[in-house]
Amino acid sequence: MLKWILILVFFTQVYSAAQAQVTNYRLYDKNSGIQAATAESVQLSRFVPFNGRPSICFTLSKTDKTVENGKRAEVFFKAEKTLPVERWYAFNIWLPASFVYDSLPEIVAQWHGTPDFDLGENYRSPAVDLMIQKGEWHLETRWASQPVNDNNSLTGSFTGKSSIPFGKTITEKWTQWIFHIKFSYNNDGLLEVWKDGAKIYSRKGPNYYNDKLGPYFKFGIYKWEWMKPQNTKVNKRTLYFGDVKLGDNKATINDFLGDK
Repeated sequence: MLKWILILVFFTQVYSAAQAQVTNYRLYDKNSGIQAATAESVQLSRFVPFNGRPSICFTLSKTDKTVENGKRAEVFFKAEKTLPVERWYAFNIWLPASFVYDSLPEIVAQWHGTPDFDLGENYRSPAVDLMIQKGEWHLETRWASQPVNDNNSLTGSFTGKSSIPFGKTITEKWTQWIFHIKFSYNNDGLLEVWKDGAKIYSRKGPNYYNDKLGPYFKFGIYKWEWMKPQNTKVNKRTLYFGDVKLGDNKATINDFLGDK
């Protein structure tokens, strides 16, 4: 397992104490790190710039060593300390021409829960994730109101799941994503999604697990099916992220629109 923290370049815009705080990351601060097999798995790149600035290139091969029990090349952030918690996330994704159709899915952004190990929990699927499968974008959401849960609906410890298609992927083009999420396992939760400036999804209600800690955000490539003997011709994935922004509960959609 290889973990390290990048030496970071970041820019912060603070409008006032009463207004939003939005942080624009190129590479990340002491609250983030990388989960990847090699130092070449996550790199700054000028090959596909975003508005003239370097993007972040993620590369994952099927033969890469397992990292954190999976095949992944991801940036991760520290978990939120409380629930419910309201946050904004914006990022742009470029899929190169080599990003061909595959029946096996990959997660490109996820909001993961931290198990309550003292209660006997183990790691579960992410509460919210943006996924690509069979040439289409998908949004998956999972939630549970019970203090101890394991994603298994048959045990009665998994409350609900939602899977929504978000249209076909397009290569050689930046696709902007904006997520506004109030993470909660109660009915006060909220999940809103904008794609290329258009609001495409809104759901009120639970969207998280009944955990002591809030979610931690990850983005890049996570292809868990490569851990199994699967029949696929795809053995390598590369994609790019540009202009990753995080906003607090006082941010609004206007802080993120127009960044493409």
